[in-house]
Amino acid sequence: MIFPKEFYPKRIKNCSIHKSRKKFKNKRNKNTIFLLEERFFWMKKYLKQKKIIIELGCGNGACKDILNNKNIILTDIQKYPWISKKIDMTKLNLGKKYFKKVDVFIINHALHHCPNPSKSLKKMLTYLKKDGLVLINEPETSFFLKFFQYILDDESWSYKVNIFNSKNNIFKSNSPWDSNTAVAQLLFRDEKKFNYFFPNFSILKNDLSEFSIFLNSGGIVQDTFHIPVNKLIFNFMNLLDKLLIWLMPSVFALNRRIVLKKNK
Repeated sequence: MIFPKEFYPKRIKNCSIHKSRKKFKNKRNKNTIFLLEERFFWMKKYLKQKKIIIELGCGNGACKDILNNKNIILTDIQKYPWISKKIDMTKLNLGKKYFKKVDVFIINHALHHCPNPSKSLKKMLTYLKKDGLVLINEPETSFFLKFFQYILDDESWSYKVNIFNSKNNIFKSNSPWDSNTAVAQLLFRDEKKFNYFFPNFSILKNDLSEFSIFLNSGGIVQDTFHIPVNKLIFNFMNLLDKLLIWLMPSVFALNRRIVLKKNK
């Protein structure tokens, strides 16, 4: 099956963030919790002794709970009771208080909802300390991600955009759910190209993850069919995912992990 270079769903995505928060707070939803732990636990080593940590597009706020880190400041374009600041990731108006003071930015499956990712990354440079970090999880538009987006009429993707042009948005944003899931591939697949446009960032980590553990998670912001598993089975599935992704990354990978470091 050959997919087009761009796809736009007919239906308008609209999920309940409040329901999503209740879901991961409920310990019975183990598959969801296991997936969230897999998405956040790798970040722990980058957060040691960091005082100012800001998550952009935090949504349900799971990051702070899963990592159990009180230093994480939750922000989102929409106001929720659990967030500290209402922040538009594109404009990123954090104020002078945070100018060259931020140790770490966290972006978990939110950058593809930003209509101008390059502009947002450049804004982060103004707030990061020297050697400050950006920790990212993003969808990876592999064969299977596009397959499921297509048959479920879910999120959009487009390769017909100039991702590095920070003067123009890559899509028109009418709601927080508008997106382009190809963002991570377009930005980070070619590291030399990224370094050319972002010389003030170094890429410390850029790897692929998640297949069956995502498909069998029960969904983060949506409820999907899943088979409940214990931690042992989850770990086995995760190991199998790593093997499949190592063998055929462009087919199976559903997530990309990135760590950026500010050089200057």
